[in-house]
This record gives sequence, C-alpha cells and structure tokens, in this order.
Amino acid sequence: MDEPVTLLDLDGRPATTRQFTAGNGLRLNVGLPAGRRLASARLLLAAADGSVQTIQPALQSDAGDRTLDGNSAVSLRWATAEWGEERAVVGLTVVADGPPPRCGLRARLFNHGNWLPVMPLDTLPTGSRQSFPPQSASRLNAEMLIEGKIGDTATGVLIPGALSIKQFSIHLSQQPCGLTVAIDDEAPFFTADGPLPLTPIEVGGLVRALNRYRNDHPHAASVPLQIRCAGQQAFVVSGFEAHPEALPPPTTPDEPRAPPDTPRPGEQAWLPDGQGSTNLARLCDGRHAAAVVLPPVDSGVLSSVALRLRPLDRTNHGRLLIHLANGTVPQEPALLTMDFEVIVDEPAASAPIWLTARLPEPQPLTGQSWWLVCRMSEGAVLWYADPDRPPRVADSRYQSVDGPWLPLDGPGEAPWLQLRVGILDAIPATV
Repeated sequence: MDEPVTLLDLDGRPATTRQFTAGNGLRLNVGLPAGRRLASARLLLAAADGSVQTIQPALQSDAGDRTLDGNSAVSLRWATAEWGEERAVVGLTVVADGPPPRCGLRARLFNHGNWLPVMPLDTLPTGSRQSFPPQSASRLNAEMLIEGKIGDTATGVLIPGALSIKQFSIHLSQQPCGLTVAIDDEAPFFTADGPLPLTPIEVGGLVRALNRYRNDHPHAASVPLQIRCAGQQAFVVSGFEAHPEALPPPTTPDEPRAPPDTPRPGEQAWLPDGQGSTNLARLCDGRHAAAVVLPPVDSGVLSSVALRLRPLDRTNHGRLLIHLANGTVPQEPALLTMDFEVIVDEPAASAPIWLTARLPEPQPLTGQSWWLVCRMSEGAVLWYADPDRPPRVADSRYQSVDGPWLPLDGPGEAPWLQLRVGILDAIPATV
C-alpha cells in the first residue's frame, strides 16, 4: 500500500479543516513518500469569515484632510480614502446633506499600482449603502457628481461638481486578499484572483510545482509550501489530497543468454578453415563491399558466420547481409541483416580477428544459393582472402560504388574470402 501524502503545519499537525492567517507568511509541509513523484494533488482554500467591517477613514480631499462621521457636512468635489493594506471592499455609503436633489459619485479602487473602476458599476448614488462584489483594494477615490443644468433646466445627466458630504463609510469584508502559494522562497506559482471567496477554490499548478521540487531534491521527505496574504484575515484549508505515481511493475531478470558474437552450443563447422597465411585481402569501406556466394544448406540450418577481418580505423561499424541468389547477383531485399562494430585502440598495430555474428534465429537456407555480403557505414576493414576455395564455396566477389559484382583476381586461381559457417542439425526449441 502506498504511503499517504500529508499536509502538516510546523508542529506536525494536519492542516486540513483548520484556520490560519498568513499576513507574515505561513509554512506548511507536504510529506511525500521517498523517491516518489505525484500523479495528482489538490489543495482547497476558502475565506474563514465573510463578515463585514465598516470604517470611517480619514479622507484626503479638495477640502483638505477630513473624517466624516455623520455629525457635520463638508463640501467636497473629490475624496480619497486609504486604509493601509489590501482588503476586500464590498460596499460604500456616502450621504450628501441637502440639495441638489439628484447626485452621485464615481468610485475607483487602487490595487497593485492601478486605479480601476468599481465593478460592475462605477457610478453610484448617494444617500444609502451601495454594495458590490468583493474587490481587492488598499485605497478608494470618489469623484462627486451633481445634476447638470442648461440654464435653469435640469438635464438629468450627472456631471462633476461639489456636494455637501456628511458621511463617508467604507465596508470591508474579512476575506483574505493577495493570497499567494509558493514552494519555499521561490516566486509564487499560484495567485488568487481577488479576495479569497467563502466557497473553496483549488490551488492551480500544485502537482507540477511539487514534482519540480521532487526532481530537484530527490531525497527530500517533504516539500515546503509557503502561503502569504496581504493582511491577517483568516482562511481555511478546506481540503487536501494527493496520490503518488504508480510504482512500475516488478521486473524479472532475463534469463542469461550467450553473447551474440559466440556460436550456439552444438554448432558444426560447415566449411574448413582457410590456410590463414596469405597477406592478401579485399577492402570493405563506404565505397567498397565484398561477398561470398554459397550453395544451399540442405542439411541443417544456418546458425552463425565468422569473417577473418582486420580493422583499419579506431571505430568501425558495418553490416552483414544474407541475400538469396538471383542469378549472378544478390536478390533484394536482404533476407537478414546483422550490424557489427569493431573498436581498436591502435589500428596500425591491430592483428586479424575472426568476427563472429550469430543469427538472431537459426535460418533455413534449403534449395537456393545465397550470398553473405559485408558493407561498412563507418571506418574500414580488410577481409582476408585464401587461395584454396573449398568445394562448398561457389564464388567470392567484390563491388565498388554500386558497380557490378566482380570475381576476385587472387590469390591463386580459386580465391575465396575466408569464412566460417556454423550450422545446426535442426532449429532448437529454445535458443
């Protein structure tokens, strides 16, 4: 069973369903199973208190600094109130004393360096409390509006003008504002959109942030989660759940296999070894290829081949191809392809080697002659020749730059490229 993923405070107590304040920062720890990443993670936060506080702030205005509590009136064209920290503004009450009969104000809120109109309507009537959805702000500006006139006729249109104001109250909710969530002291990966609502909201980007920390700190037992708010209004950790990624299924070690460059047990030599004394060889590189043409393997199946080569470069990559014969040329495409690599430290001092290639599966080759072709993609090798071609070798040939396949011109009158062929009596049940 998976270890649980936990969300704890610094005292080690579960954080879910508890209230916190984060004006000075709050650290919670997400406990993770050792070495595990998360498949999912969900953190829900909500405001703990939606009650409303009413304040009569000190005003900066065209009439100087004022505080209006309803006992006296002041003629104002505009007024700005500031309350020191980002709060959730939910209403405004401005009461004008006496005429004109129609008046109002245009309200704007200041938040994060910008003045924005109150939503959904920035033009509000005076005389009663005006409520609107919670909006984050640390300042409010009101421009007073009076009914315009043409001559002595009222137009019904509000225009800027002075009002005799006796009450200026702002209504603030206890919902937290400016809530951010970060990993330790990094930049926040989540910022709440406005005041935190009473209905829980999900912290977006949590699983990505936790897994990134896990990647950077693979042995950490927990991830430090840092929550901050603009003030000391409380919030609730409404819910938390997380699930680690599934463990990979257990693997069983493969049964030991023989190296691919060794013959299979029970192989029999199909050709006699050449003399191995000649210094003549055919070049195989990116422009030259060489091949041995052989008769059908009518008794048994082909299991491995070995070529007597000498590497000419430090790194040599090539390919052995088995083709069925098509008259005097190999039939395309190849019946089987095997890549090989020969790496040496000092090519100039390297000695000839027998390069053995075991077929992936034993291959029947009855009833038709076949070609073994050596081509190089990197580096070069010499494939050594021998003057006494065995009866089972039909021919040996070479090719230059996709030209015709030509017979060897030496050594001797019946030259062949030195080759070993291993066969099995039958295809084994398990190889």
